[in-house]
Amino acid sequence: MKSRSIVRYCAVLAVVASVMSSCGNGYQEIPFGGMKGRVQKVTVIHKEPEMWHGNRAYTDVMSMEASAYDINGNEICSAQMDSVGRVLGEAESLFDKGVCIRSTQKSGNRVIARLNLLSNNKRTLEYNKEVLGNTVRMVVKKSSFGRRHKTVVIEDGKTVTISIIKTDRKGYPIEVKETHPQTGFEAYQLNVYDKDYNLIEKHVTTSDDETEEIIYTRYTEFDEKGNWLKARTANRNHLPVENLERVIEYW
Repeated sequence: MKSRSIVRYCAVLAVVASVMSSCGNGYQEIPFGGMKGRVQKVTVIHKEPEMWHGNRAYTDVMSMEASAYDINGNEICSAQMDSVGRVLGEAESLFDKGVCIRSTQKSGNRVIARLNLLSNNKRTLEYNKEVLGNTVRMVVKKSSFGRRHKTVVIEDGKTVTISIIKTDRKGYPIEVKETHPQTGFEAYQLNVYDKDYNLIEKHVTTSDDETEEIIYTRYTEFDEKGNWLKARTANRNHLPVENLERVIEYW
């Protein structure tokens, strides 16, 4: 996938991620689908693939991320860190009955975005959204038909994101389609799981790239609850992308 496709796709997912957090499923969703037990904190360490090191006996850390959850599985704070643990960006959220009522995002010590709930009317949430000093009224509309779930994000009367997620019978997302109507950009993701609902294949296609991106994940170590601790990812050509390690703390 071209780098511009990745950037645009991640931008769409960032909006949807903040919206989807209001449903209260927390660590039951991608990328931590299938986690067992009540998780309090997860730290993910991204390392370079071993083949890049030749005869070196260690693997370098590329970046780290940490997420903390409340007793109900809502992600209440998260942080992105560099290879030595310096915080590059962080977010904090407050939930009430599974709905995100307030959220703040920071870059370094600077607040770059705020989200405050104004109203909650069944499947329609209304927020005051402030990004870099610009304020908009954001409305999130949700609807479901069987295992098909739709989320529409509207800002100042204009639809900015449409997300359609198809789940299996246990609620795990198997197909995800994201559309950005104002630019025409679309992304489609197909997820494949193992018997324990760990993601083993992720297929991504975008409207501005003819090449399907495929990420394969192989898990090599699990804890006593059955949650994975070590994994390796590879691209569509089966070349290694990165090694992953997780440190999990439970309530």
